[in-house]
Amino acid sequence: MSSVLVAAVVAALMLPPPSDWAQPGYGPGATYYNPAETTFNTANIAKKWEVPTHGAPDCEVGREPLIYSGSVYTSAPGGIAALDPATGNRRWFTRIVRRGISRMAVADGKLVTLTYTCDGQGSFLTAFSTAGGGRLWEVPIGGPAQDMVVDRGVVVVDTRPDFTLSTTGYRLGDGGRLWRLTGTRGDGLLSANGRLLLRTEGNTARAVDVTTGRTIWQTAQNWYAVGSDPAGSRFYVSGAGGALTAVNAANGSVIWRSALPAPGVTADNQRLYLPRYRSVLCLDAATGRKLWSVHLPDSAGQPVRAGNLLFSPSGLGSPLSIVDAVTGKGVRGGMPADQHYPPAVAGGRLFLTDGDRLRAYF
Repeated sequence: MSSVLVAAVVAALMLPPPSDWAQPGYGPGATYYNPAETTFNTANIAKKWEVPTHGAPDCEVGREPLIYSGSVYTSAPGGIAALDPATGNRRWFTRIVRRGISRMAVADGKLVTLTYTCDGQGSFLTAFSTAGGGRLWEVPIGGPAQDMVVDRGVVVVDTRPDFTLSTTGYRLGDGGRLWRLTGTRGDGLLSANGRLLLRTEGNTARAVDVTTGRTIWQTAQNWYAVGSDPAGSRFYVSGAGGALTAVNAANGSVIWRSALPAPGVTADNQRLYLPRYRSVLCLDAATGRKLWSVHLPDSAGQPVRAGNLLFSPSGLGSPLSIVDAVTGKGVRGGMPADQHYPPAVAGGRLFLTDGDRLRAYF
């Protein structure tokens, strides 16, 4: 092997892993933490482009962007689109007629959407090719569907077929149904290393395998997941009373309890970040002990960690807070954000939406 080829191979091996943001919350675990982001720089950040995310029909709503393999995937007026992250120019557009988009996720070269009809009578699970936007398969769901997560080649949907509670797993490859669990509700639907935490009738909960629907453990606690850790070894749960609890995802044992309520958390390996009124709190992941807090200009939304930074939206159009994720020390921010739409940070770029417009900063 030539020295030039060896050098090229060594250089390729030294490249950082791809910095994607393939599902709302970063990945199936909804950690809101992108550990692969190493190139984002706040020094000369500026808005580089802006595009609309929905059209005129009342049922169209803008969704959070996804970043995958060098493209940005977003809702667009009348459908969905893939964009060039550097310019915002469309690489392709696919029309979706008279439907709103509830959720999107990207995996294995497929953009999966969960949509609802404008009359509110049905939902559809659809997979499109990320290469050109062509429809690969579609499954009609006989009733409202609330949430979706993709993991291990399975698309799991919190469904209401015939308005009966159920959770259903579909094969990512062709949309075939793998399993259905009636009487379950996927509140906070996420996968912790292939495990889902589902609420069940009677105010109980159980963890199930994402590929089979098989029960792994169950509890009399009324738990639902508000996050997981990057390794997928624990669920962060809330329940009756709303107190945050760290739970072993493999067996359901309690690791620690906090008195703090938490509608959602952001988790790295050492810390948790959670919104609380007009602040973001940082907790020790090992104990649940508070380490520090950052005050925000308005009501706090879901924070996001990427690389060494923590991004916290607040209010409607209030300035985005960017701080050091370890110390809480302020870093340059200030771009308008929205507490209902967490940022996405990948590929050295920050993407913000308010549901109407998508903006890119880098």
